[in-house]
Amino acid sequence: MAKFIKLSLKDRLVAELRGKILGGELRPHARITEQDLCDEYGVSRSVVREAMLVLEIQGLLVSTPYTGSEVASISRSEVEELLLPLRVQTEQFALRQGFQRLDSEYFQRFETVLKAMERAVNDRDVVAFNESDFQFHALIVKSADSDIARNVWDVIDQSIRMHFALQTGRTGALIGFLDDHRQLLNVFRSGDLEASVTAIKDHIIATNQPFLDVLDQPETD
Repeated sequence: MAKFIKLSLKDRLVAELRGKILGGELRPHARITEQDLCDEYGVSRSVVREAMLVLEIQGLLVSTPYTGSEVASISRSEVEELLLPLRVQTEQFALRQGFQRLDSEYFQRFETVLKAMERAVNDRDVVAFNESDFQFHALIVKSADSDIARNVWDVIDQSIRMHFALQTGRTGALIGFLDDHRQLLNVFRSGDLEASVTAIKDHIIATNQPFLDVLDQPETD
């Protein structure tokens, strides 16, 4: 029988705030204070401090001495010049290393993620779609069975999620993104490694480059 995991107050608060940040409810640059969190959630200041520290380590909060904490942000230049190239390099490397591992069982995992994407589109659930999008690309990285590739992916994990949170909901292009992933999977199924390596780069650039302008939009309440 499966056992339920009892989460501490700190872990619950981390999960709550992380969900609000990645779901867009807490916007970039929003001020976060210990007292406000204590009052809102009815927890002690020590619990709040521990939770905020975890979120800082995850890259979702930024704290500055004497000025306080705020939700992290990600700029167009950071996405365009750093995050997307890192993703391309990491996922192309992973495909080259792990392409032979993409068997029927592995393709079923991709299909399961695509079904979750489709449900999210039908439900207009941007948060669920973003999670499925992330999982699709995480499967590519995991196929490499490379510690370095996984470590790089872990480092940029929260930045990718932050990028998705800021971009996807503002574009209204969920059905297009779903189709893009289906087409990419079809290329993988062809068994052509070089076509797949090219396709993953084209996919990452084509599904993000046209929408980078949304990152320049001012935050609204």
